[in-house]
Amino acid sequence: MLRTISSCLLALALAPLANATRYHVNLNATGANIGSNWNDAFVDLQSALSLAIPGDEIWVAAGVYKPTNNTDRTIAFALQDGVDLFGGFAGGETELIQRDLANNITVLSGDIGQPGSIADNSHTVVKANNITTTITLDGFRIMSGNSGNGNNGGGVSATNITNGLLIVKNCHIVRNTSQNYGGGIYLAAARLTIENCLLELNQTSGGSGGAICNGNNNGGYSSLTILDSRFTNNTARLGACLYNTVRYEDLVIDRCTFTNNTGSISLIEVDDFSSARMSNSYVIGNTVNDFGGSVIRVNSFNQEDAFNLVNCTVVQNFNLYENGIQDEIIRLEDPQHRVTNCIIYKNTAYNDRQLNEQAQVSYSIIEGGYPSGDNIIDSDPLFTTPYSSDPGNFDAIDYDYTLLPSSPAINVGSDQAVIDPYNRDLAQQPRIQGEVVDLGCYETDQTVAIMESVHDTRWFFDPTRSELHLMDAMNGPRGTIAIHDMSGKLITTIQPNARVHHLLLLTGAYVAVSPERGTLKFVVP
Repeated sequence: MLRTISSCLLALALAPLANATRYHVNLNATGANIGSNWNDAFVDLQSALSLAIPGDEIWVAAGVYKPTNNTDRTIAFALQDGVDLFGGFAGGETELIQRDLANNITVLSGDIGQPGSIADNSHTVVKANNITTTITLDGFRIMSGNSGNGNNGGGVSATNITNGLLIVKNCHIVRNTSQNYGGGIYLAAARLTIENCLLELNQTSGGSGGAICNGNNNGGYSSLTILDSRFTNNTARLGACLYNTVRYEDLVIDRCTFTNNTGSISLIEVDDFSSARMSNSYVIGNTVNDFGGSVIRVNSFNQEDAFNLVNCTVVQNFNLYENGIQDEIIRLEDPQHRVTNCIIYKNTAYNDRQLNEQAQVSYSIIEGGYPSGDNIIDSDPLFTTPYSSDPGNFDAIDYDYTLLPSSPAINVGSDQAVIDPYNRDLAQQPRIQGEVVDLGCYETDQTVAIMESVHDTRWFFDPTRSELHLMDAMNGPRGTIAIHDMSGKLITTIQPNARVHHLLLLTGAYVAVSPERGTLKFVVP
């Protein structure tokens, strides 16, 4: 009897998955409006959300979708437990891999009132509440939410998800506003993973957490993981990019960039957590404007709660306050916090300090030094092409913060600080490519790169002449060769129709990619 009951319960649990439905949404569809295929797709996303049950998924074609056709600001797109949402379709695809996210922009917009005015926009564009499973929101531009007074999270609000997980992936969260907390994203008692997203131009008009805020615990504490994401042009008084009013259970930031953001007092502020780590990321070109302003500020309430800043580049961030400042650009308030394998350079200094004298700091370049640190280097890290104008906001994507071959940051870090799964650099390259891990967010391998250039019989790079030699050019592969810098940016392409190609490249490390030959690393001295 017990076995029969257990079998019935298992069958009931799996029933929704066995009968899973894929709903299609396309505002330009002209069919039956029942969502069963692209021809008969729903023209309104809310129609699909109202029918979907656990195990279903919703595919949404390019276009602009709004939570309501009227002016009720309280209506949002409410995510359903067990239901995944995917955008970026043209309409007609049968596999997720066929999506073209760049050309099929799928917008979830809170601009429900007068076009262009935020005063009457939806309080929140997307809500996820009481989720008990893992669900994914993938491939959307979420914009124009305005939570106003008394509400939080203009773009996304994730609450009461301690027993589930919300994954926000491949999303552009842009131009959302909150008066109080979380212009872009607000989470409370939620497990949230943000992956490969752009958070841009989000703000709190008078509060905290321009891009993201972790607020009321509602009976549980949030866990937040941010991977391979970019924060730019976000603003707030406190925590223009990240802020929390209650404890994190876990906080992980890996391979992320923070650039061209503006805060009065802080940009990344982390107060109270069980564990917190930021690695393989850069914080460059941001500003604060207060006598107590800091770009990164971390405070914990228990001696065992340590924040780890590992293999990060924090450079050229400025405090623009004109009447004297009293805080360093990085403030780690407790002695258990650790800084390892980092580059901290050319930020606004307080009493010649970039970092307050409290944390455990080792194997790092710190401008001005760090008297209590271990293996500290006080010298120019020699970036490839850094910003060189007056102090102020700038976008680091327009510059190159990889390391020159002569950089003192190469092969001098602590390998013990590189742990799985945080063992790839900002460009997704493996850490410890040379003898020892490098400092900062980018890994280089100058010695191995030159050796590969010399010993590959099919092709090699001559650094004395800046020439790429293709020994099989006249009788072999003809596919285009792509030249990338170490951040993955495409620099140029070559048609291999000659044995020797002169390359006009700046000093730095590069990777040549050929469909037939594979990859070749080389250095331009």
